[in-house]
Amino acid sequence: MINNWHLPRNKRKLYPVVDILSLFVLQNLGEVWNQDISRQLNFEEELERYGIKRPGQRRDRRAGGARTYESWLYNLGLIFIETNTNIVRTTLAGEALLDGQPPVPIITNQLMKLQYPSPYSLRSRVRIHPRFRVRPFRFLLRLLADSRIQRLSKEEIARFVITEGENETRQCFEHVVQRILSYRSYGDAVLPSNFEELYASSTTGVRSREQTLSYLEDIANTFINYLEYTQLISRDTSGNIFIHQERFNDVEAILNDGTSIRPFNPNHPFGIENFQRHFGLAPGQNRDNRNFGGQTITDAVYRERRIRSELLHIAGTRPITNITSSLIQEISNFTGYTVRQVEEALDGFRPDTFSMFEASYLNMAISGTELATEFEIATKGIFEQLGFRAAHVGNNPLNPDVFAESPLNYSGVIDTKAYRNYSITNDHRNRMINNYIPTYQSRYGNVQFFMYVADGFGSNIDSQIQDIAQRTEVNGCVITARNLMRLLQRYLARPIDHNILRGIFTLNSRIMISHIDSL
Repeated sequence: MINNWHLPRNKRKLYPVVDILSLFVLQNLGEVWNQDISRQLNFEEELERYGIKRPGQRRDRRAGGARTYESWLYNLGLIFIETNTNIVRTTLAGEALLDGQPPVPIITNQLMKLQYPSPYSLRSRVRIHPRFRVRPFRFLLRLLADSRIQRLSKEEIARFVITEGENETRQCFEHVVQRILSYRSYGDAVLPSNFEELYASSTTGVRSREQTLSYLEDIANTFINYLEYTQLISRDTSGNIFIHQERFNDVEAILNDGTSIRPFNPNHPFGIENFQRHFGLAPGQNRDNRNFGGQTITDAVYRERRIRSELLHIAGTRPITNITSSLIQEISNFTGYTVRQVEEALDGFRPDTFSMFEASYLNMAISGTELATEFEIATKGIFEQLGFRAAHVGNNPLNPDVFAESPLNYSGVIDTKAYRNYSITNDHRNRMINNYIPTYQSRYGNVQFFMYVADGFGSNIDSQIQDIAQRTEVNGCVITARNLMRLLQRYLARPIDHNILRGIFTLNSRIMISHIDSL
């Protein structure tokens, strides 16, 4: 039995949720999942093809890896198992994701409803201790909203929140607050002497203090990653999380929505299915009355799902504003279906591709090395949507990540940094001064701006930009990934003259929301 909060950790971030759900559904349309090893192994192959799961020879030919992804989706309330047929179905929230609705509000809604006990927490290979009657993500937000706490570290969450946050009573909340405050004063001295015994492994038993803390901190970091996807929180330079100032009202609305822990009776014949269906309601929905009796999965149904799945995948990797003939041809080439079949499958299907790309792009911006190349390519796509001819050149030595040319005969070099708080190091500065700008200036003669894109920047970033500008006689800027998305959204609503874009790209400072709002 697991004596702490727990999440599946096969995928510790939520950015690929639409892809994983879509691929899972494709493998399980109207079929029984549990005992079909071949189907599960095919699902693993699809995950590898999309780059979600690391490819390679499988040590577990029993498809254990595939089942952990099913557990991941089940825990999020995106799928359920029909009691009478044992067939896996998507919940209404899962269907909303597959319909291309904005993923962040849907997943935020799911995380705020996620609770212990639940069908997931009682699964035989999980078995979270019944002392926990809590909605963990709400508990975390409640702590962050408390003036005594405000910020939480991975260490604090690991030691006290996921271990002692048993329920949502005021008494329990105050207990956890005081434990955190004591830790801030006295450190690990406040941990009980039998800490290792209290939080022993459910499979291997008691571990060392160091191993126990490492295990709990790993889980705590996964909770942080999930919560980060909601865009309600950020991490500071020390890795501590806090609520975005502009999202305080949203957090307060969540914490004061009048909901409570949902009753769960696993002994009722339909208790597990009914709970999971209700858990899986999308925002604004009250009931799931769907009846799947007699539903037939035809080749046409599968084809439509397959084609739409590919479009959703592409939408998460680059900005798409409309369905073009080249996009249809790309999907046709990849899926093997004819252009006409692709057109028919996409007829009337208009997902919110901007929201899907935004969610992916903001996760790329904090991914470190994991999605650094994807971040570069996605940024190239943004500049193409902004009306530039753009090329991804970051795979060549001593080149920036993106080179962009305006129709007005000026160009810029762009470097992406998938960091939460980026400052220009001497090495990065020297590359921009001695390699990137001179190389493209000598090649094209019209480099008029340089740019850095990251999740956030250090306090001295303006002086660093100005130093590069002074040394190269080319002006530049930095922009957060979020503000670059705002700029793109503004451009798509009403195109911006490239002379004006050049003006903000050469500010020799950060591009702020106020600059974008003034366009």
